[in-house]
Amino acid sequence: MTDSSPQTTESAPRIRRSDERGVQDLGWSVNRMTFSFADYYDPDWMRFGPLRVLIESRIDPNEGFSEHPHRHAEIVSYVTEGTLRHRDGNGHEADIGPGEMQLISAGRRGMVHQETNPRTEPEAHYQMWFIPDRDDTSFAYHERKPSVEARRGQFHTYVSPDGRGDTMPVHTDAFVYAGLFAPDDRPSHALPPGRGAWVQVVDGTVSVGGVTLRTGDGAGFTDPTELYFAFVDESEVLLIDVRMDVPRIWG
Repeated sequence: MTDSSPQTTESAPRIRRSDERGVQDLGWSVNRMTFSFADYYDPDWMRFGPLRVLIESRIDPNEGFSEHPHRHAEIVSYVTEGTLRHRDGNGHEADIGPGEMQLISAGRRGMVHQETNPRTEPEAHYQMWFIPDRDDTSFAYHERKPSVEARRGQFHTYVSPDGRGDTMPVHTDAFVYAGLFAPDDRPSHALPPGRGAWVQVVDGTVSVGGVTLRTGDGAGFTDPTELYFAFVDESEVLLIDVRMDVPRIWG
């Protein structure tokens, strides 16, 4: 007698430990790369759906990235320490602080900008690049500066595909959340079929989906499920929810 019941296949989460990431040391800036980027290449770590770049970057006081171009990229920066100053060729200038997020759609024609640390203390941020799901995008600049209370005990939504509520619109099917959590917090996140969730621990120790992640660790989940989070200590976490089959405009 054969078993004709449906068979299910579960995919193990993709775990990226902090010390396994690529490292780029520029002297005045150290960048830790989850996926292949710049001079760092690992064929096993190219992207997660449309999430093509995920970098933890630190910039020394009064240093920064001079003017450089971008094209066809949705660039999200989340500051965790200090101040990140942005200036672009379209006239935007802004200082982004801890817990604040910036979204730049470079657009089809591209743009130039610079990113610097104007202060006397170190700066740190996570930067994400998303591949747009269309070819006809235009330059756009957004920023959000929610209060600490809005981020405490929950995943605050910063980015969405349609700019719902007070979120910033991104040209791909992606949501970006971040939150501050205490050990007694128990948030969850539903993951429908066809979507993936990347969990990046900014600070602290987090248990999710049967995996324990510490500061700098990340993990990607693709099985339809409800992700339940638990925290060992005070923690700060980024959560990136994407549609995994988004058409690619570039590699």
